[in-house]
Amino acid sequence: MSSLTNGVSRIANSPIALGVLFAVLILVALAWSTTPSNAPDLPGPRGWPIVGSLFQRGTDPADTYHQWSKIYGPVFRMRLGNRWIVVINDAESGEELLGSSRYGAVFQSRPMPHTLGKLLGNASKKAVTLGTSPYDSMLKGKRRLAIASVSPAVSRSYDPVVERAAQYVVQSLEKASKNGSGPIDPFPIFFDSAAVLNLTVICGASVEEASVLLKDSPFPMKRLGQVRNINGHYRDFLPFLRILPDSKMFKEALAVAKYRNGRLTSLLDRIRRLTEEGTAPPCAVASILRESREDIPDDSLTSVANSMVSSGLDSHMPNTLLWGLGVLASNKVIQQKAYDAVLHQETLGDAMNIDSDNYLFAFVKEIGRYFNTFRLALARETIGKDLVWNGHFIPEGTTVYCNTHAMNRDPSRFSCPDEFRPERYMDGPESERTMPHYGFGVGRRNCPAINLVHKELYAIYKSILLNWSLDIFDGEREFDAIRGCADGLEFNQAPKAYRISLTVRDQKKLT
Repeated sequence: MSSLTNGVSRIANSPIALGVLFAVLILVALAWSTTPSNAPDLPGPRGWPIVGSLFQRGTDPADTYHQWSKIYGPVFRMRLGNRWIVVINDAESGEELLGSSRYGAVFQSRPMPHTLGKLLGNASKKAVTLGTSPYDSMLKGKRRLAIASVSPAVSRSYDPVVERAAQYVVQSLEKASKNGSGPIDPFPIFFDSAAVLNLTVICGASVEEASVLLKDSPFPMKRLGQVRNINGHYRDFLPFLRILPDSKMFKEALAVAKYRNGRLTSLLDRIRRLTEEGTAPPCAVASILRESREDIPDDSLTSVANSMVSSGLDSHMPNTLLWGLGVLASNKVIQQKAYDAVLHQETLGDAMNIDSDNYLFAFVKEIGRYFNTFRLALARETIGKDLVWNGHFIPEGTTVYCNTHAMNRDPSRFSCPDEFRPERYMDGPESERTMPHYGFGVGRRNCPAINLVHKELYAIYKSILLNWSLDIFDGEREFDAIRGCADGLEFNQAPKAYRISLTVRDQKKLT
């Protein structure tokens, strides 16, 4: 007993020993407080104490999960801080769990990470997009309206608007080529043009109005996407970090959310008035207002509009355009095939009525599959009940990642999946599928605008190819979805920087 007392006394009198003891107690407390309960019964990486696999994901988590699936199986679990995550990596499991009538309802909600929840709480309900909303009865009604407004039949009426927005891209590139001494940086042009495209097609703004509407944004629009990043922020997984002050990025995202809400509200108020008068221009919001059987509250309408324009304002549309432009400029064979397809389509007299034999339209689909800028679809959360799937227990409230990057490389769905080959969509099993790839998600929470987005991409590439031949001037040349990615940790993956050279095909036809 005396030896124990002496030991305690020595520790009490030693600052170093006290510090070590305190650190050990802190680590034990952190390990206890961050250990999630009710783990899914699936294989997966072991992870470290406290942080789990948070620091094992590498610089490109989607590709890391793809590689882990070859070790642990197509559906595995991992621990990120205080949360268990189930990751789906193959097409069969994704379609069964997320899209089937048997399991789909369990996987139709979204988790609300701490950072995103705090942003939305501060920015108002208007900033809540359909993609990030947990499941409830209101979400179901909003999605129904959004889906109806981008159906192939309805979106046909937007074709003239899409064509005008595509010409804005041409004008922007022409201006840049005249003002500069040669090479063009397409990145700012495409981000600006994608915003114009979405604001005109979705909210009914004129091209001229849309081109200046967001020019005075206090910070880059992609700040909102960075807050929604599925790769998360450390404080989403490690609660003890929430005592720290908000980051500069978060404060900027909050300012952008409030700014964007204000700009959209002014557009939507006008479209609501014009719709009542019967003079609204063709656009998705006007379609929603006409089709709705009851009055839509302002918050709900702004939320739906935020959802539909976010891909063009945050990163998806411009990044997809940039990957495709780079491939066209760096590969003369592909560029010539695409140009020939455009010329053939022009002779048919209906430039937007695109059939399956069109090489450029197949190219658009392959860009979405191969580069897939949303490599990890927005997270799901199981609701309603615990689940047993193939003998594996998945508890209610589990966060689920759908690795669409891996699914788009599933050899059971795509022949030679690691090859960029547009022809797959012109002949063979890939050309016969309703959903050509998984870049728009799977199941009940997938993005319904795939047909409209494909037409928008096609219209922009078509307009560029009709006016110029393209060459890579400097920067990125490989355009591999992994090695050519600027930052695999981003919410939405862009290519590394590059510049292009434009050669006018016919100066008389340049519009």
